[in-house]
Amino acid sequence: MSDSQKCGLRSSASLQFSALIRHAIYGCAPLPTRHSRYLFPPSCLIFKFSFFFLCVVQYFKLSIMTLTTHFTLNTGAKIPTVGFGTWQAKPLEVENAVEVALKQGYRHIDCAAIYRNETEVGNGISKSGVARSEIFITGKLWNTKHAPEDVESALDKTLKDLGVDYLDLYLMHWPCAFKGGDKWFPLNEDGVFELAPVDYITTYKAMEKLLATGKVRAIGVSNFNVRRLEELLGQVDVVPAANQIEAHPYLQQTELLQFCQSKGIIVEAYSPLGNNQTGAPRTVDDPLVHTVSKKISLDPGALLASWGVQRGTVVLSKSVTPSRIASNLQVRELSEDAFAKLTSLERHKRFNFPAIWGYDIFEEAGEEAVRKAALEAGPANKTKFTV
Repeated sequence: MSDSQKCGLRSSASLQFSALIRHAIYGCAPLPTRHSRYLFPPSCLIFKFSFFFLCVVQYFKLSIMTLTTHFTLNTGAKIPTVGFGTWQAKPLEVENAVEVALKQGYRHIDCAAIYRNETEVGNGISKSGVARSEIFITGKLWNTKHAPEDVESALDKTLKDLGVDYLDLYLMHWPCAFKGGDKWFPLNEDGVFELAPVDYITTYKAMEKLLATGKVRAIGVSNFNVRRLEELLGQVDVVPAANQIEAHPYLQQTELLQFCQSKGIIVEAYSPLGNNQTGAPRTVDDPLVHTVSKKISLDPGALLASWGVQRGTVVLSKSVTPSRIASNLQVRELSEDAFAKLTSLERHKRFNFPAIWGYDIFEEAGEEAVRKAALEAGPANKTKFTV
């Protein structure tokens, strides 16, 4: 083969490749006549399939559309849209899981004093090698520390256990106060939870003072409904940066979400897959979730996380399995059809409802019902809540 023939082949191959790329990027534009004379007969076959090739490319372009990775708090700070939850994780497991999560790309760790694993979470953060400045850390004030004089000391304990100097976000975990002291779950002689006469507005005002210390960058609440938020907003100076609530297709809380958005309050969704608290099938186990998951080739956990982020909530996924930790982070934009199918699953079903505390947290059950539940649970509480 002469040099000129080799050159012609290279030129022809180059033109064919360029045409394919141009078709993939710009659509099915016809090949200019001035180039057609350079094509070999087999090239016709290539270009007959170019429309099919374009369709495949466009399909994959659509299928990997990503969602925003951060929302903006009312403080101006950025909060990652997918966080790593540490609830119900055993100490050694959570240490390893946090390390793995950060190494795999998570930059938002959600903690709470009541999880009783903050030291291990801190160890995981340290072992990951990721700089503190790159991680958004959320902590929560427990019910026994609602008295104003206990708020800062509770924060200090969390900071010490985590091994950090500040939290990016500090939340009031629940709007009810337990009797203060060393017990996480104070019970009376009948096994009924001992509540304290400290209202959440008083507690929140004490949290506001933390902002001046530099130990927290933002404050917020958790498990607050619309009425409680309205009452709070009317009496405090700092609008909560976030309200962390249970939210998933079975419990969408749309009215609460819209209210928070109207006030500049970010909604964080815990239990985005549902959980095993009630023994009922989880949201992630729903047949429709798995049907959609298979159709769009997206893991069920990542599918529900994608739905949550797409509707404007931060999602807090949790796992101690490396493969699940990785897959839960792979959120992407869902088609209108997939999003609508998941939205159709609304059942107003809670997996987290601590009625046995004797406090109507969500103001749905009624005071009489929760008091009855608290009394009935008393005997079992004595052996279940010993810490």
